[in-house]
Amino acid sequence: MTSKIHCLRAVALLLSLVTGAEAKAQGAKATAGPIPDAIWAYMQGRSWRAELPCPGREQLVLLRVPYLDFDGNSQTGSLIVARSVANAVAAAFQEIYDSGKFRIYRMSLIDEFEGDDARSMAANNTSAFNCRTTDRGAMSRHAYGMAVDINPVQNPYREGNLTEPEAGRAYDEPYKRRRDIVGIIVDGDVVTRAFARQGWRWGGHWKRSIDYQHFSNDGH
Repeated sequence: MTSKIHCLRAVALLLSLVTGAEAKAQGAKATAGPIPDAIWAYMQGRSWRAELPCPGREQLVLLRVPYLDFDGNSQTGSLIVARSVANAVAAAFQEIYDSGKFRIYRMSLIDEFEGDDARSMAANNTSAFNCRTTDRGAMSRHAYGMAVDINPVQNPYREGNLTEPEAGRAYDEPYKRRRDIVGIIVDGDVVTRAFARQGWRWGGHWKRSIDYQHFSNDGH
């Protein structure tokens, strides 16, 4: 237990390095870099799982991303993404931040939720890499670091009578999705436009199911 607490503290310290005055000094720009040793160690058995064909460390990067929280304050969040899409993801989030038009509730590595997607969604956490399978057993695009989920509560996943997370039921039908709701993603807004400019597609356009929180490089 003591070693786990020390690991958590080390990870928290690393992820707090580019905040406040430092973020302002950098002009609140999204940056990408290698995954530090402490964070990589913490990912093991959480977002990175040896029993699955997860990408290697050299194929992933740590993004530090500026965003406006629900109170309109500037924050710096963390995302793990594939190295091959890092520039696209950084550019999309930079455009969203620079617009000043969209709010993000929280942006933490899913490892803070033990790699549990349901817990991360319930906490309204914006996340990316998580080496996991879908409900149908296929590898998720998140497993390759090529998908992002944004504000899952305001932008839930819906299929039939299923809505995830549960709190997302307030926003899971088209008539409930008003542009004036903080953190909601709607067609043609700054979020969908920013990702579309990078060639990424939105789960809000899916047919059989719908995933308002989800953006990916191939539409899946």
